[in-house]
Amino acid sequence: MSYLAEGADCGRAKAQELRNVCAEDALSDPDPATRALLLGFDSIEEYANWIRNEFHWGGENEILCLAKHYKVEVAVVSCESLSVMCYGSDLPDCTGRIYLLYTGQHYDAIVAGEDGDVPVERELKRHKKGDESLDNSALELARQQNIEAERKAKQKRVKKIKCKGCGALVSDNDAFAAHCQEVEHDDDFAYECEEVDVVYEAGEELPEGTIDLNSDAVHSFSNTGKDPLCNAFPAVVLIDGISYPTLEHYWQAARFLGTDDAVAKQVAAAQTVDEAVIVATGARPESQRPDWQESRKVLLLAGLRAKAAQCPAFVAALLGTGDRTVVALDQDSWAGMTAPGGIPTGQNNIGEALMALRKELQTKS
Repeated sequence: MSYLAEGADCGRAKAQELRNVCAEDALSDPDPATRALLLGFDSIEEYANWIRNEFHWGGENEILCLAKHYKVEVAVVSCESLSVMCYGSDLPDCTGRIYLLYTGQHYDAIVAGEDGDVPVERELKRHKKGDESLDNSALELARQQNIEAERKAKQKRVKKIKCKGCGALVSDNDAFAAHCQEVEHDDDFAYECEEVDVVYEAGEELPEGTIDLNSDAVHSFSNTGKDPLCNAFPAVVLIDGISYPTLEHYWQAARFLGTDDAVAKQVAAAQTVDEAVIVATGARPESQRPDWQESRKVLLLAGLRAKAAQCPAFVAALLGTGDRTVVALDQDSWAGMTAPGGIPTGQNNIGEALMALRKELQTKS
């Protein structure tokens, strides 16, 4: 609203200034009890503290207050109802009109100009009071916003690492390191890369091998302790004479076995999974076994085999997945996969180990 009414700097200082305007307007109300009720707070003091917090967003109440502050009527163009709602028209000293686009989540300023590339200095931000000549254009803007939002909602995105030398896209930092070793670059190559979003539109073919987590052919789980397949599932596992409350305890301790057994035992003795993770991540780097990166797949499978020998619920759950692809949902890209943009990424080593163990169990049965 500051941008439209003043054309001034719209940084955080201006935002805080306008928050204070709203707070002071409420605090000066001669009927504070009724004002607090209309604002949805127990008191106007509570509202004043709330609106002064930069992490709280305003809405209709603040539009009315700032319409009075700027002496304008505010035409809010709703993408949800495809209608124009005007605030502040009845103010006695109202002298102009500004437009806001409401997407259903946030407000954007609407300006007019001779074309879409109009320079900022030639934007038409403020209009005559009661001038509805731009309403139809503003409503068309709302329709286009809805079309664009629908298109974006159907997009699938995946983060990739882009080589600044040749432009190749790879899945993660490990893959980039391998790329640098395998692909010859020119003498100026500085081993630099950047993270980029690769966007796939609706109907566009996804990369070969992409896993659809919503498919009936996929069984996915998170490490919350509820699914017997997850490492955090509460099932005591005895491995090499050490008792672990969960397989996650073993997994967190495994990186120290043979190098710093004292830390490994401390992890195994942790009362909860969270405590085990805290102990493991807080250990000195030199406590970790030097071959951890190379040996972790073997150690993981060994732990899963021990769990299978001691936890019938785990075996039943694993065999119950049939021939479905098993995916561990995990922020650790080595251990599992995530799909923040709709396309799963990650190596899914836990899922792969579970499927390897499942094959062993199916062969035996």
